[in-house]
Amino acid sequence: MKHVLYIGWIGYHNLGDELMFDLFKQQFSQLGEDYKLDTVNNEKRYLDNARIADYDLIVLGGGSILSGPDQLIQPYIIETLYRALQLNKKVMIWGSGIDWVPQSYIALDAPITWQASKELKQKTSTVFKESVWTGVRGPLTHQVLQQCGINDSIEVVSGDSAFLLEKGATKEQKENIIGVNWGTSYQNIYGYDEITLENRLASALNQLIAKGYKIYFYLVWQADLDVTKRLCQKISNQQAITLDEKIYYQDDLIALMDRFSFTINFKLHANYLSLAAQVPFIALGYRFKIYDFAASIDLSDMVIATDDNQLADKILSLEQQITTNQENIVDTMRQYQQMYQKKLVAPFQQGLYL
Repeated sequence: MKHVLYIGWIGYHNLGDELMFDLFKQQFSQLGEDYKLDTVNNEKRYLDNARIADYDLIVLGGGSILSGPDQLIQPYIIETLYRALQLNKKVMIWGSGIDWVPQSYIALDAPITWQASKELKQKTSTVFKESVWTGVRGPLTHQVLQQCGINDSIEVVSGDSAFLLEKGATKEQKENIIGVNWGTSYQNIYGYDEITLENRLASALNQLIAKGYKIYFYLVWQADLDVTKRLCQKISNQQAITLDEKIYYQDDLIALMDRFSFTINFKLHANYLSLAAQVPFIALGYRFKIYDFAASIDLSDMVIATDDNQLADKILSLEQQITTNQENIVDTMRQYQQMYQKKLVAPFQQGLYL
């Protein structure tokens, strides 16, 4: 019996993090009864108490857990993975990405600051070099790690595990409905001003309603409900909006999206769900991970920075672009999804290297 430990942000009922673990379990289940899976939350208080010695393979799962505003890579995560290697355990990195870094890192137009000791840098290099399979979430994560000298050991830009989401049979006819995901990151966004962002988004939505659209608000985390209700109050035509307070299972949400013309999304995995539903998206670029996702599918033009003074105008402009080029956009999304799916399943097809 081989024992595997999955590290992720688990237990907070955030749809994005939960679906990544679900997708890992789906792949893992194909390995048969000779494998046993456990999980541990990626926060320090949990990792410090994880019994690493009990496992044959430690998997750093998807999500923004190779991150930190100054440290770039969380030291305690590296320490955990390095400790596993010292115990002759195998380590795999499956779709993790960087986040919480300055906006200038997106275009790499400023020097990368990695505030880490020589010892931590050495341990980080060892973890990446000695991992049996290393796949990072997006090309921007890859580029930043290269800037930090961690390059030769990164096996592949694997994409986020959410690329494994699948669309069911098409049942709904497209309607003049825009799916909107709104929420909060507790001011941890580019611009540090969620109220101004909310007001600009409300302005755009009111203009889209005037063009004949209806708005369907949906959630991916219960903590986002109150701020979404506040945004709804800023919509002039209340008859044109629906607020769905239910937190759906990912497959059900993909099916719900099937009838949308396009989506406008705050949270990262709302965009992946829209991609899986083959519905074009406009992403609100509130942190690095949004840009990393869009760059991974060559649709960076569909991101608008959350501190952009022209956000409302740009949403209206992208609506026109989507209307004109919907088929090409969906085709691009589909092609990249298929490419990343092949990469993400590779370690399972090879038996997790155990």
